Amino acid sequence: MFGTKNETTRPKVTADNTNRGSGRSNIIAEGTVVVGNINAEGDLRVEGKVIGTLVCNSKLVVSATGYIEGNVDARMATVEGEIKGNVVTRELLTIDKTGKIFGDIFTQKLVVQMGAVFTGSSKMAEAAKEMLTKAPQRGKDLLASNSTRVVNAADEKGKMGKAS
Repeated sequence: MFGTKNETTRPKVTADNTNRGSGRSNIIAEGTVVVGNINAEGDLRVEGKVIGTLVCNSKLVVSATGYIEGNVDARMATVEGEIKGNVVTRELLTIDKTGKIFGDIFTQKLVVQMGAVFTGSSKMAEAAKEMLTKAPQRGKDLLASNSTRVVNAADEKGKMGKAS
């Protein structure tokens, strides 16, 4: 019964497991603030606050308490909260009745429910083709583009602590 399970039937956990196609999802909980860029391979639900670029290669949900300040690139997205930045969705973007987007939208399909707030321009299908055919920015690219800023911030903190 216990302890007789064959080791080969247990799932193997390795360092290179990802969320791709696994049905896993990530949550940034209400009360959590993330400052920096995020790259999610699986579904992502934002209930807290994100300041930075967010790339989601699956479905993104920004809940009613969710707030993103920065550009968003997702396969699909539902916005119930607020986004201040441009939004690119490769399939479908739904702005719920409580949703707010302050920025430009590029998508294949767009659903805007009554009560939603949208300030910016929108391009769909053929008009958005140029933006939609660009590959989403990957996590390693995001890290590389911000590594200088992180180092400089650390240098500045070190300088502030030293007496002149």
